Amino acid sequence: IMARIPRPPVIAVMGHVDHGKSSLLDYIREANVVALEHGGITQALACYVALHGGRHITFLDTPGHAAFKALRERGAQAADIAILVVAADEGVMPQTEEALAAITEAKIPYVVAITKIDKNNADIERAKSSMLEHGIYLEGMGGDVPYAPISSKTGEGVPELLDLVLLATDLIELSGDPE
Repeated sequence: IMARIPRPPVIAVMGHVDHGKSSLLDYIREANVVALEHGGITQALACYVALHGGRHITFLDTPGHAAFKALRERGAQAADIAILVVAADEGVMPQTEEALAAITEAKIPYVVAITKIDKNNADIERAKSSMLEHGIYLEGMGGDVPYAPISSKTGEGVPELLDLVLLATDLIELSGDPE
């Protein structure tokens, strides 16, 4: 029997339409896939591999539009961990709630990315309060869900978010049989 070895995590990036899921992945991958999407909206599951701190991370980009609920659910089921994306200018929206339900049903840990912190109307505290009202209990607000405020335009907070993902990975001790 072959010994199990640590393996890279599969991370589902989930949340409401236009809250910055694909833009976050574009920043991480140094690409511009959003420009290629019809209407700028993700309409399929996509998979990407990135390197952070010398470790590989596999990302699943899930659609945020209401019409793609089943794809979001499948993305959560295929993942080890999720990043729940919540825009600082809007807070929790209907597909944020659907994404959270899919994460909960899949029984996977998650971290929150509070996106669009660079926008003029961004209000991180209001977004955090919105999450609290919807049962997302962030660290420092009575809960244990880690979060990072980020900007996919400037990259602010993205390294910290990826550090949180890798910490969550270490906590669940992912391993696989190389054979």
